[in-house]
This record gives sequence, structure tokens and C-alpha cells, in this order.
Amino acid sequence: MMIAFWLSSLSLLLISIIVIVKTILKKNDQKEQSQNSNISLYNQKILEIDKDIENKTITSEEAENIKKELDKSLSEHNEKSKFVASSFYHSSNASKTIVSIILILIIPVFALGIYNIIGSPDSIKKLAHTENVSNKKNINDELASVDEMVGRVERRVLDNPNNADDWLMLANSYVALKRYPDAIRAYENLYRLQGNNPSLLLRYADTLAIANSGIFVGKPAAMIKKALELDPENTMGLWLAGLVAYEEGEIKEAISYWQKVLPRLEEGSEEKKNIKKYIQFASENNNITLEENTLKSSNQNRYSLNLNINLSPEFNYLDKNKTVFIYAKSKDITDNMPIIVLRKKVADLPLIVQLDDSMSMIPSKKLSSYQSVRVIARVSKSGNAKTEKGDPIGIIDSVSTTSTEEIKLLINKKAE
Repeated sequence: MMIAFWLSSLSLLLISIIVIVKTILKKNDQKEQSQNSNISLYNQKILEIDKDIENKTITSEEAENIKKELDKSLSEHNEKSKFVASSFYHSSNASKTIVSIILILIIPVFALGIYNIIGSPDSIKKLAHTENVSNKKNINDELASVDEMVGRVERRVLDNPNNADDWLMLANSYVALKRYPDAIRAYENLYRLQGNNPSLLLRYADTLAIANSGIFVGKPAAMIKKALELDPENTMGLWLAGLVAYEEGEIKEAISYWQKVLPRLEEGSEEKKNIKKYIQFASENNNITLEENTLKSSNQNRYSLNLNINLSPEFNYLDKNKTVFIYAKSKDITDNMPIIVLRKKVADLPLIVQLDDSMSMIPSKKLSSYQSVRVIARVSKSGNAKTEKGDPIGIIDSVSTTSTEEIKLLINKKAE
């Protein structure tokens, strides 16, 4: 084995020496080729200048100036080439031979030296050990830099406890570092500053549940419900609401929430695959067929609303990309959770839509559960599901859920 190794090594050394020496001996030819190439390029440029004169692209005076510059440039290049050639390549054939002999002697010695340093198995082990130590040091350095960053932000919130951006940065950092009690403290301060922000409520609730071994009962569940009241189509809210329902034993309701999440996720994404696994697990382990959970009902056609929604001319100035929220709600104004929510654009108006049980947000709260409901259409200037003062809005306080007539809903006033 060793003899074969040394023969292979010797062959590679000889090839390397031949290539290097051959390159040295050819250098002068390459210089001459380069010089010939420059002359050829010069002649081509002269022909192009002559054509430009014929086409009256440039004047004769301009052409003469360009030719003088080309002559000067070629002359300078040739002088440099001669200097380099006389410095080394034209020194003598003997000098080339000397350089070649020196390389023939040095390369094998150099190669053996390198082998002694890194070629043996022991050396490889040493290098691997050094690399592992270096990687560990890099990881420790990164952790130290994160801790340093967190420390700086902590000092900033001590000086300015009303800076929401810093509290958010701290909360996210603490969660990443699995410092959940600290993250909860940061979210408490964010809640103090921002109040009922749906995204904040959901992150806060999720962190509380993680810190409590994944249990949502109590404060986290209440926060998730509140977030969905503010933003009924929030993807994270629907996902977490499904977890709460599953935890409470409301399996059909949990599946319903998760099925609403699926269309919002990118096809083929890991998130979508995981949600499908949850739905499949929940249905198979609770003897529920997914067909039962499609929210379709024999009463679906009987209980439906046909809305014709339009915008009053006074609001024609609105941006066509602004969001239009369409709600069916309980007539009880203390019940803020919508029965059905649709999201459209101002550009879609006028619009005819049909609302029925298949569009209900949760199985226990269907359109068919009510004799009459409120219907609302609102243009959100901010894109937020929560009504804000000045939002263009249209409301019909009472509509029969068994009405077969087309219901005209006009957005004709501003929310107060």
C-alpha cells in the first residue's frame, strides 16, 4: 500500500514540475503574441476611424487627434513590454535553466514538508480537534453578543419604560432564549402600552401557554378570544383558537378552526402539512369523519342572506385597494364575535354576496342559530378589523335569516 502511495505521489510531483518549467519557457512566446495582438488591435482601430470620417461621424481634425493618442498608447505599451522582457525573459537561456533546476529541487522538498505537517492521521486529528474548539468558541461568542445586545436593550427600557419597540425586541429575544418569565414581563409592559392589539395578545397568550407546559386554559384562552374579536381572520388567532378548543374537548370546533387556517397557508409548506396532520389526528382519534365537519347543513339553503353592497357616491374618493369588511353579527351589541366575516376590496363594489352556514366562523355559532341578525359593511382605512372613528360604514340592524329577498346594504356614513 505504501509503495503504491509513494509511486502515485512521485508521478504527481513530476507532472507538476513539467507543467511549471514548460510555462516558464513559453513566457517569451506569450509576450510576443501579446505584442502582435496589440498591433492588430491598433490597425483595426485605425480602420474604424477612417470609416467614421467617411460616414461624417467625426471630423478629420478629431480623427487625427484620436490617431495620435493611439500611436502614443501603442508606443508606451511596447516600451513597457521591452523593459519586462529585458529584465527577465531575455536575460539568457542559462538563467531559465537555473530557475528550472531550482524548482525541480525545491518542489519535492516542499511537498514532503507539507505532508509531515498535515499528511499523517495524527495531524488530521489535531486539525479536527482545533476546528471543533474553534466552532465552540464561535458559538460562545455569538451567545455572548446576543446577551450583550439584550443587556443594552434592558438598560434602555430602564431609562425609557414607555418605548414599545424596545419592549417588543426584549420579548422576542427572551422567547428565543427560552427565558419565558422575562418574556412574559416584557409582554405585560407591551400590553400596558399598546392595549388590545391582536398580534400582541396572541404572542402574549402563546408565551403564557408555553411557560405553563402548553396549557391555554385561563388567561391565554381569554386573550385569544379577544384577539379574534378584534381580527376574526387572524391566521395565528384561528390556529391558537383550535388548540384551545381541542384542549377543552371541543374537537369538531378545533378542526373547524384549523380548516379555516389551511387556505391561508402556502401549498406544500411545512406549516400547511402540520395543520393537516393535526386535523387528521384529531378526526381519527375522536371517530370524526372530515365530511361531518364541512359545516354544511340541511338548513343551509333555508338560512342565508343575499346582500347587495354598494358605496355611497360621497365616498368615491376612497382608495380602491382599501379593505371592506362584511359582517353578520348577533343583534345583541354586547356580543362582539361575528357570526360570519368576509374581506373584500373597495374595487369590488358594488358587490353581491350570499352568506350562509358554511361561512360561519365556529360550528356552535351559525347563521341558522338566529332568527335575525345585524349586517354591516365597513371600509377600513387602516386595514384593521376593529372599527375606527371615521371609517365609512353601512348597517342594517335587523335582517331575517330566512329572507329570500335581496338585501341592499349601502355604505353611507362614517363610524363614530
